[in-house]
Amino acid sequence: MSCCNDNVPKTDGAATDCCMTTGAQPPRQTGASRAGIGGGLSVGGSVVAAVLSSACCWLPLLLIAFGASAAGVSVFFEQWRPVFIVVALVLLGVGFYAVYFRKAACADGSCVRPSRGARVTSHGMLWIAAILVGAFVLFPKYAGSFASAINDSLTTDATSTTDVALVAHRFRVEGMTCESCAVTLQASLARIDGVSSAEVDYASKIATVRSSGPDIDSRVGVAAEKHGYQTHHQ
Repeated sequence: MSCCNDNVPKTDGAATDCCMTTGAQPPRQTGASRAGIGGGLSVGGSVVAAVLSSACCWLPLLLIAFGASAAGVSVFFEQWRPVFIVVALVLLGVGFYAVYFRKAACADGSCVRPSRGARVTSHGMLWIAAILVGAFVLFPKYAGSFASAINDSLTTDATSTTDVALVAHRFRVEGMTCESCAVTLQASLARIDGVSSAEVDYASKIATVRSSGPDIDSRVGVAAEKHGYQTHHQ
């Protein structure tokens, strides 16, 4: 009597099926492994999207800290911020589903459950990712502490002159969304030729520029527009 094929006889008293002795492969852990990979990719993607969602605030600060120009960076990432937030939250939700709720669909009805250590690691990484997502999504709310540190390093006293008196100009700034916006704008205004010093206050939305040069209104307006802001002389 034969089992797997007609050329291989069934061994009397064998505890296992003769099919296992003829090259048949054991069931693969398809469901568990795919769920783990899918959950890991979702969690990683959610962190990346959250980082990009706050790039409108932290990236300009980083560029200024290294002495680079941040013109246009804030307005570019600000317009995509809602999209990045939605993507981050959706991917994080997929990660929670894969780790906590998705049932493994293993081949041939058999499945090897992950070890306790593996489960603790996956749960821990998931919650770490959730904290990171929340921290980056909410970064504009507490960016002021970082902005203040950079602002202190950028603020300089007005240069005294004996031949030409400095004139303080006040501008109302529209379009700023967080304190890092004020810091990046202040750095740009301070680089304008003829400007001795510049201060931008986010709370009052007022920029104060001390200058001895002519046509300061238009030059301040151009610098602000590069960041996506509008200015009005007070």
